[in-house]
Amino acid sequence: MLKMPETRGSGTNKKTHDKCSPRQTPAATCNKAPSPGLPLDNQSTRPKLSIDDLKASVETIENDLWGNNTGIHTQLESISKQNQGTYEEITALRIENTQLRRELDLLKAVVTRMDRRMTVLDDGITDLRSRSMRDNILIHNYPHTPNENLAVTMPKVFRETLGIDVDFIRIHRNGVRAQHNGKPVSITAKLSDRSKKDEILNAQKTKKIEKQKLPFFISPQQPPSIVATKNKTYDKFNSLRRQNISARLHRDHILLGDGSTYKEEVPIITNADALQITPEQTQDLDSFEVKSTDPVVKDGSEFSAIGAIVHTVEDVQNMYRKVCIDPYAAAANSRILVYRFRREDGKIVENYHDDDEHGAGRRLLRYMQENEIHNSAFVVTRWMGDGHIGPQRFTIMESLINDLANDLGSD
Repeated sequence: MLKMPETRGSGTNKKTHDKCSPRQTPAATCNKAPSPGLPLDNQSTRPKLSIDDLKASVETIENDLWGNNTGIHTQLESISKQNQGTYEEITALRIENTQLRRELDLLKAVVTRMDRRMTVLDDGITDLRSRSMRDNILIHNYPHTPNENLAVTMPKVFRETLGIDVDFIRIHRNGVRAQHNGKPVSITAKLSDRSKKDEILNAQKTKKIEKQKLPFFISPQQPPSIVATKNKTYDKFNSLRRQNISARLHRDHILLGDGSTYKEEVPIITNADALQITPEQTQDLDSFEVKSTDPVVKDGSEFSAIGAIVHTVEDVQNMYRKVCIDPYAAAANSRILVYRFRREDGKIVENYHDDDEHGAGRRLLRYMQENEIHNSAFVVTRWMGDGHIGPQRFTIMESLINDLANDLGSD
């Protein structure tokens, strides 16, 4: 009789019979006895809870959720009310902010309109003053004599030097004390015959061409603003000619070699222009470095200066804008700009704005030229006082420029 081979793993031993098969039904009895000291699986160490205990736990949970003072529901209602109040406050602030911005834009528009109207009014006043002065001439450098009678003396002098007979409606010297440069005070004369004005100026021009020396110099009387504008044009023209830049004068403009009209590198900034500078531009200007001086007070007038190192027109514009948007400088009566820098091609760019402080920009630019101050821009601010300080104001301004140039280390 053949013997069947044993299948691997089919052998049985004592240990196999002692274990519970995983396929046994729950009713099957495990042959392995429980270890002494260990609880059976169906035995539990958790204490049994009664129905009263469960009810008490439910009541505690309900109180935590819905309690009148400390319940989560009450707290959530409080937070909801706070959020609602915060939302209402934010909404009110947004409405108020919108209203304030609308009012601010309106104020800016009103200021801009007023500034432009003031410009129109200033131009109208200048025109009226020009018309009132069209019969007037100024006589410069004529020596002062005690007890002089100009109504008798000057017609005789005109006849002897220019060969012209003139009569004056009024003639007077504009003060007695000599000017700061030692020259005699000028004389203002109103001609009875307006046609004599051109005749006098042409005769003086002829004498100058003939190189004949006259005891005076005559010019037409004009409002200070017109005189300052002409002087500024002449100064710029002379600056271009000194650097061999082709240019010529045509009335009150400068024509360049290519036929174009010269335009100022840095236009003057009015209050209306300053209000148009955007917050983004203002933020960019914050990083532009400038330095300032301490204020100087003289007879009620206050002077201060702001300066920066510049190498391009854009640098000058940024410095000028930064000053004009500053509330302290914006309140000043005058903001005199003067700048001078050397371009990469070696040409010097220089100019100024008087801002109604007639003669100040011209004087300060000349100071920079004489002291060889380059690559710098300055704004001198002045708050007018009750007293008149005359030419001393220029000395104060030059001192401020000198201090700033040394502080900046200008070339």
